[in-house]
Amino acid sequence: MTTEQTQQTEPDLSYDESVIGVEVDAGDVEITREQITRYCEAIGETNPLYLDERAAAEGPYGGIIAPPGLLHTIQTQGWMDPKVKFGNTTFAAGSRAELLHPVHAGDTINARVAIKEVYAKTGRTGTMMFVVRRTTYRNQDGVDVAINDFSTVHRQVEKIG
Repeated sequence: MTTEQTQQTEPDLSYDESVIGVEVDAGDVEITREQITRYCEAIGETNPLYLDERAAAEGPYGGIIAPPGLLHTIQTQGWMDPKVKFGNTTFAAGSRAELLHPVHAGDTINARVAIKEVYAKTGRTGTMMFVVRRTTYRNQDGVDVAINDFSTVHRQVEKIG
């Protein structure tokens, strides 16, 4: 066996580093009372701060607020692509939300998306490339209300058959 045959080829872990940290405006959405109600019905949420005008008015926020998970239903319009060149499959790897300020019915939320980081990690199944996309949600007053980090994994999967 030659040296070339015994050396394993290193995987191509390249990506476009110029997009890291570049924020892109991903759109605005008004959070309506009806949207909050439909979301609560869909998930079986019964908290009066989300559904009962009187209870919410007497509560700590002075009115109806949106459940934190509602922000995850906002469809964003785009983001930078780090053009990861590794692997033949990509899948969701998880999400981490940081809730900073309540969202009220009537708020207009702006989403800004950036690629936070790209990194490689080797585990028992081999090398994986992680891409972390950060979405920052701001209300009409410019106050950050939530941050969501969503991770995807790129990896090489052997084909069966």
